[in-house]
Amino acid sequence: MGRIMPEVFRRYEPEVPRSARGAVGLLLFILLFMVSCSSAPVRRAELEARRDSLDAVMEREFLKASFLDARGDYSAAIKGYRELLRRQPQNAALYFSTAKAFLSLGELDSARVYGERCVQLNPSNRHALGLLADVSHAMGDMERSVQLYGKLAGMDPGNTELLTWLAMEHLSAEQPEEALSVFQRVLSLDPGNEAARSHVLLLQIRMHRYAEAIASLREMTKGGGGDERLRFTLGGLYLRTGDYADAAATFREAIDASPGFIPAWLALFEVSVRSKDMISFRSDLLRFYDTLHPVLPKKLELTRFYLSESVSDSLYRIPAKIMLNETCRLHPKSAEPLMLRGWVRMREDDPGGAVSDFRAAVPLDLKNSDLRESLVSALLVSRQFSSARKVVLRARQDFPSERLRFQILEGYALYESGKARQAVPLLEQALRSRGISEQRALQARALSTLAFAYDTLGLSAKSMPLYEQLLVLEPGNPLVLNNLAYSLVMEGVDIKRARQLAESAVLKEPDNGVYLDTLGWILYRQGELAEARRRLERAMELEPLEPEIVRHLAELYKAAVETEKSESMLKKVEELQLKRALPAAGR
Repeated sequence: MGRIMPEVFRRYEPEVPRSARGAVGLLLFILLFMVSCSSAPVRRAELEARRDSLDAVMEREFLKASFLDARGDYSAAIKGYRELLRRQPQNAALYFSTAKAFLSLGELDSARVYGERCVQLNPSNRHALGLLADVSHAMGDMERSVQLYGKLAGMDPGNTELLTWLAMEHLSAEQPEEALSVFQRVLSLDPGNEAARSHVLLLQIRMHRYAEAIASLREMTKGGGGDERLRFTLGGLYLRTGDYADAAATFREAIDASPGFIPAWLALFEVSVRSKDMISFRSDLLRFYDTLHPVLPKKLELTRFYLSESVSDSLYRIPAKIMLNETCRLHPKSAEPLMLRGWVRMREDDPGGAVSDFRAAVPLDLKNSDLRESLVSALLVSRQFSSARKVVLRARQDFPSERLRFQILEGYALYESGKARQAVPLLEQALRSRGISEQRALQARALSTLAFAYDTLGLSAKSMPLYEQLLVLEPGNPLVLNNLAYSLVMEGVDIKRARQLAESAVLKEPDNGVYLDTLGWILYRQGELAEARRRLERAMELEPLEPEIVRHLAELYKAAVETEKSESMLKKVEELQLKRALPAAGR
């Protein structure tokens, strides 16, 4: 049988206080004592006759079982009740008492059996109906529980407490329609019942009855009533239904009532985002800053949230830029907003704008080595190689404790500017530095850049051991897998392993054109022209400006005796090479 704590099921029969129990016992004792001391023969004969009667015996046994029940000896009480039931199997009160005792023990199955029998014998007993309803609820039989509470509520239609219990049972039974109807009945009987009103509102929202929910909230906030949370909820419903004007007005009312209620401000911004009203967005944002005076870290936290949202939702892109630009404008002596905007511009392929922001930020935070590296990266992407080299050399002086970091960055800058031969000794020296193995990120950067430089110089035999080391540092790195595979096939060494590595890289990034090209080229070298063609043509779709991919495709067309296509591809290779000032990265 299920075991539960029975105290929660004492709703329909108040417990007799312990002091009252003692008084009752004392009274019975006195009465019995007085009777036993009587010397009247007729009275004694009367008692003797009653004692021998069945009713008197039943009464005494019932009182005995009831006292055991009241004392908490439920098992003994149940034994007594059952003995009485053997003699009076149609006694509803005995079934109720037995069910109640089983419930006190937490034995729900037995409590339900006796409760059902009691209700069967006396269908109008409210205490029995309530007890059985609670037991059914505890056992998860919501259908029966709803039925019983419905019967109780029907016996007293004006009892809002019973109606509330019925509504809650409908909710437990996943019957929101019925629950809403009952809560509305409660409100019709007791218009001031705030709990019922809240349940009605929540159910209307849950069931997407937004028009009804809006009407409920307008009633609750009529005449300036309700707090800012109710107005916030009402504004949210307007926003959800696309009523941007009423949403904005409602959120502004909430803000006017409580200027420090930040959720209302954020919701007001959301209205402008969804309605694409950037004028209102900027105006409300500045009002928010002027009203609450948030510190710079809080402004940046909000800005970063909008930036992260803009990655998946384009509606946030312009608001995020407005927020970032205003933060930069309002904090001209702080480097952090400029640095953040520089990173955003790098992400948006605006290296020139990024260079401008990073340059402006550097004098504001001369001790920030990350900022200096970001400036170098932006200069390299914008092909300002000479300037990038100067910034690196200056950083090596300004950050002597990070000498190794900027030495490796200088090697990378030389490699990116097409000076792979000059980059090699710097990177080789860096890899010989004491303690570099303890700085895994720097070691990986030096290894990968040196490997790229060796590949550019046609020294695949030197790059392959570096890629092997990188695989130990970064197992499963798709770029390393790809480049090692390419080096192996170019050297004609272990083409079977090269294919496995290339397939692993493509599996990790199936839409990477460079990785598809490597796999396609290996397949071509193995004579699998049909599969090679599929991979190489897909690679060219993804990377149409990569000369090496076009060259590989030209060779495949030539092998397939598609001369015209092959010549067209070779011509395109020449055009692309003229446009490219840097060697293909990653090879």
